[in-house]
Amino acid sequence: MHTLPQPLLCIVCGVAGSGKTSLGTEVSKRLANSVFLPKDLIQGAFSTTERRGDTYNQISIPTLRILIGFADLQLSQGKIPIIDHPFSFNHRREDERKDWVALFKAVADKHKVRLAVIRCVPPSEEELKNRLQQRGNVYDRWKLNNWEKFMDNEPIEVIVKHHDVLQVVTDRPAEELAEQIILDYLTKNQ
Repeated sequence: MHTLPQPLLCIVCGVAGSGKTSLGTEVSKRLANSVFLPKDLIQGAFSTTERRGDTYNQISIPTLRILIGFADLQLSQGKIPIIDHPFSFNHRREDERKDWVALFKAVADKHKVRLAVIRCVPPSEEELKNRLQQRGNVYDRWKLNNWEKFMDNEPIEVIVKHHDVLQVVTDRPAEELAEQIILDYLTKNQ
C-alpha cells in the first residue's frame, strides 16, 4: 500500500476497452486513502443496454456533474478520488463536456491539489477490438458493428489539453502498470 503526502485528483481516461477501469481499480487498491468511481457505475443505474443515442444524451451531462461533485466531496474529506471516464468523444461536443479538463481542474484548484490525468491507450486497434469482443457488453455491440464510425468518433489517440498527463499503453497486466504509475507518476510533485 502506497501513501501520498497530500491528496490529488486523478482522472483515468481513454476509449472504451483501453483498460482504464482495470487500471483505475488497481491504482485505487494500492493507494491509501483513495476512492474509485467509474462512470459506468452511474450510467448503469439509468441504462444497462445503451451508451449512445437519446438515453446517453439525457444521462451524459448529469453523469459528468455527479463525477465532479464526487471528486469535490472526496477532496473535502482528504481523500484521493480516482475517476474513470472515457472522455474520448468529448472533443466533438459543443457543451460543457467539451472542456472536461477545466471542470475537474477547477475542483482541484479549489482544494489546492494536483490534477493528474492518466490516458489509457490500447496496444493496437486490433487489440482494442478483441477486448470489446471478449468482454461482451451489450453496449459495445454498436461499436463492434460500426467499427470504422466508432474509431472516427472516438479515436484511440485523443489529445488531452492539460499539462499533467501520463499516457499509458495498456500492454501489461493492470497490477504491474498500477505499481509503476504510482511510483513514477502519482508521487511526482508531491
